[in-house]
Amino acid sequence: MRHGQTPADTLVTVDGVSLFLPGDARQEMVLHDIRLVLHKGEHCALIGPNGSGKSTLLKLLAGELWPASGHIYWHTAEGREESPLAGRGMTSLVSPAQQLLYQKRGWTICGMELLLAGFDGTPLLYTASSDAQKESATAMARRLDALPLLERSIASLSQGQLRLLLLCRALLRKPSLLLLDECTDGLDSTHRRGFLDRLADVAKECAIVMASHRHDLIPRWCDACYSMQGGRLSPLSASRPTGAPFSRPAVTGMEQANARCETGFPMRKADKASAEGQILIALIHATVFIDGEEILHDICWTMKKGENWLISGENGSGKSTFLRLLAGDEFAAFGGSAERFPSEKAGSILMLEEIRRRIRLVSDLSQVLYDYPLSSLELVCTGFDNSTGVYRTFTHAEQSWAEDAIRRFFPGHEANAIMERPFSRLSTGQQRRLFLARALAGNPDILLLDEPTSGLDEQSRADYTALLDRLTRRQSCSHSPNLVFVTHHAGDLPRCINRQASMRNGRLTILT
Repeated sequence: MRHGQTPADTLVTVDGVSLFLPGDARQEMVLHDIRLVLHKGEHCALIGPNGSGKSTLLKLLAGELWPASGHIYWHTAEGREESPLAGRGMTSLVSPAQQLLYQKRGWTICGMELLLAGFDGTPLLYTASSDAQKESATAMARRLDALPLLERSIASLSQGQLRLLLLCRALLRKPSLLLLDECTDGLDSTHRRGFLDRLADVAKECAIVMASHRHDLIPRWCDACYSMQGGRLSPLSASRPTGAPFSRPAVTGMEQANARCETGFPMRKADKASAEGQILIALIHATVFIDGEEILHDICWTMKKGENWLISGENGSGKSTFLRLLAGDEFAAFGGSAERFPSEKAGSILMLEEIRRRIRLVSDLSQVLYDYPLSSLELVCTGFDNSTGVYRTFTHAEQSWAEDAIRRFFPGHEANAIMERPFSRLSTGQQRRLFLARALAGNPDILLLDEPTSGLDEQSRADYTALLDRLTRRQSCSHSPNLVFVTHHAGDLPRCINRQASMRNGRLTILT
């Protein structure tokens, strides 16, 4: 091979790339001097804390971002290309941002249309699909256990169900380079195993770059692991050594526990809930319809002061709808009722404004729909009114409270940097922490947390659950919130959880 010649198996060359995000007037660099060469048949993992630049690097590889300095080359059959169109043609990216696009737009398309649009790499289907493409889409959905989702509107799907269809869509294109950003977040244990098994087959056909905060879910066939820190990339190893943190056994102990108990996780020891506690919420034969379809069926359930609930269940079982019912975003059909009782006064809450002040929901969907040009400090302050936007000047005391809340979630100097940045320029994990801080403003009675640790790095998950434990520990305090917690990962449970119920096909079963 002549000097300077590119090996025939090279897919992408990143040569000293630095970049800032589009629309950033300050042109603050978020990637610095990135150097990376990806080859056919090689697979690597990206690890690093929230905001370190992993998602930005994947967007660069996919041709969605352009360097401010340096070069990126995609090596196609026609030769070396520097046009981002080449990157978009040879890669497939699955990311939280891609999922947010569909949730924000609210397009009325079915799962099959979502998959078929992937053949052209467009968000929506603009051309007629061939019978062969329809057969391929059906076969892929069958392999990932997503066949029942093809005829459903994507607006009716749970977070995990939509993520599963996006994974199907990415694999359908048979890309030379598959880019996966937290691809298993939102999937229950059954669908995680199914996807990872399918991914092992795909790995024989294309190169894969996978960013993950859950090291135990990085496949053991990954050849190398890179660390992202402050927008800089460094290799952790040239190959996967025995016992490396990103190696993964066929099925981890935690996955085995989740598989045995998808309808109920083995919980840590926690204080028992008081049988004499004041009732905060009472559901009496509550049934919920969405677009004419019965989603929740005849649910009877009460929550008392001192109780912190885990709601477990598979993707699409009705967990998120259940939380929206508690929050007042869905309503019980005639013949059933959902009553809420504030902790500081007698009688039930009747006004929706008061319900949303006393009960706060933190979910992917609420984060998606909050599309306002606010600073991070302003976002947290909106929690005092639970408003979607800023409509008044916040007091000095409120701003001071919000600053202290942000410091609880972000260590050291990071908190000051977060407060100065626009909320839209933060990573998914950073936004997730800010939304919990926002939910705490105004001292709510109940926090409804729907997959709250999704997108958080390991340390942030530990800090997040530790904060929940501190918040709920002082149950004698009238401002200590109670929790309803939804997760697919048993290891993410806070210690304060002391009650558990399982959701299956829209029906709730009390476990403990």
